[in-house]
Amino acid sequence: MAKHPSGSRSRRKRPDSYHHGDLKAALVACATDILRKEGPSALSLRAVARAAGVSEAAPYRHFNDRRHLVAAVAEAGFRRMEQAMLAAMQRNSREGLRGVARAYVAFALENPAEYRVMFGQEVANTEDLPGLRETSRSVLGFVAQGIGMLQNAGLIGVGEPALMAVVTWAQLHGLVMLALDGQSAGVAPSIDAQVEEATRIMMFGMAPR
Repeated sequence: MAKHPSGSRSRRKRPDSYHHGDLKAALVACATDILRKEGPSALSLRAVARAAGVSEAAPYRHFNDRRHLVAAVAEAGFRRMEQAMLAAMQRNSREGLRGVARAYVAFALENPAEYRVMFGQEVANTEDLPGLRETSRSVLGFVAQGIGMLQNAGLIGVGEPALMAVVTWAQLHGLVMLALDGQSAGVAPSIDAQVEEATRIMMFGMAPR
């Protein structure tokens, strides 16, 4: 029987060799899909490996444990949220801040499973999750930067932009959680009306004195 020349011998791919290229991105995509369809309790490294068609050991190349996988899903969510907010931003315009608020709430309501994970207790401490810490703080920094621009344009009053951004975030997060938990149903006409009223109050409170 003829031997295969060296280098041309057909080799069977190892179970953990991912043929689509970026294994980490594929695992995060599978994790996000599982989260949306089955909820956070179904999210595990084993389930993600099975969904991606790789060995159970493969995910450990990128994630130490389930928590680090959840952090990667949250990080991807923050990146998508920031892109949505950037698309809604208008430079030196109060309407731009309203657009950012609408984009924030819309993202949360359209992606409730990811949103709950992004702000969930499991990854609240980001000391050992530098990627998530940087990405989440980038979103808050983006809002602070926008507030600073409006201050420079004389469209809102003085104050510490970082602190004002945190308060703005708290206000919007509260609206989102009330809506996701069904607590605001029937209390206000619609979530859109609530966002509009929240931004009106926010802008009035930040108006130049």
